[in-house]
Amino acid sequence: MVCASLLRRLLLRLSGREERPPGRGGLLSDEELRRIGTEEDPLRGYEEAAARSLEAVRAEQGGDTARAVRLYEELVASEFVESRPYERLAAIYERRRRYGDALRVTESFIRLARSGRMPRGAQRSADRRLAEFEARAERYRRLSGEGG
Repeated sequence: MVCASLLRRLLLRLSGREERPPGRGGLLSDEELRRIGTEEDPLRGYEEAAARSLEAVRAEQGGDTARAVRLYEELVASEFVESRPYERLAAIYERRRRYGDALRVTESFIRLARSGRMPRGAQRSADRRLAEFEARAERYRRLSGEGG
């Protein structure tokens, strides 16, 4: 099975038992492999944060917007690598006409996306969404009176 073979190769590589010819590309760069499990690992705590993100969505859908806002704010503060919490929180603030808060949240995602510290897949997704977030930020600047 292809998946089992790929997983086996990945586990061998992560354990340091796989020999790779110099310059040969792989799933992860040597730098990415070095950061796994360290303080620099961009996916450290990802599962817990993803669970909080899902919990926030469910709270929002269930009408508990206050809880959703608290959870989304935690995710933004921790620089969660997915765009959904930033989008949802900014949308809630926009509905409440709290444009300064919507701008703050949107700019947080823009800074994170531009930082280059995100995991490869998340970075590609952020790069695709960046223009949309920049347009939102400009709209929030105008609405909050910061846009001149």
